[in-house]
Amino acid sequence: MPQFTLPYFGSIDTAALEENYDTEIRIAGYDIILDLNFSAKSIAPSSLSVLNKYLDNLEDHLLKTREFISENYADEDAADGVRFYFKFHKEEAGIEELGLNETDDQDEQLLNKIHPVRIGLYPDSHQFAVYDYTFGEAFTNYVLVINTDEDGDLTYITVES
Repeated sequence: MPQFTLPYFGSIDTAALEENYDTEIRIAGYDIILDLNFSAKSIAPSSLSVLNKYLDNLEDHLLKTREFISENYADEDAADGVRFYFKFHKEEAGIEELGLNETDDQDEQLLNKIHPVRIGLYPDSHQFAVYDYTFGEAFTNYVLVINTDEDGDLTYITVES
């Protein structure tokens, strides 16, 4: 049984993988569910190395997703992204329920309120990492989803329930 120790997850048996591993972490000031998902029962050493490197740099990748959110918001033509997420919640809840004040830019306030709640890693999939952002899970079941590749580069942003 080849054991390998991964940051955040500890020792895993790379020849008899479980389908899912999860833990709660505190990173960049947020409590985040971190889950690791496999579709196969084993993982190649090269994939394990990529996964290990990604986890070692997780805080940097998280900061990069914040940049993606800001860039997507700035793109007025982005169809199913940050602007859609904000517009939907402002229409459904209104500014009071969102905890916004009327004097400052509402979208700027929302950009400051949105935060990560989950990072899902899929080392044997084309969507390597999935980041879920929200204003609060008690407030909404919709999340802004940022997908990245194994290098932490954006693949797409969407809204899911």
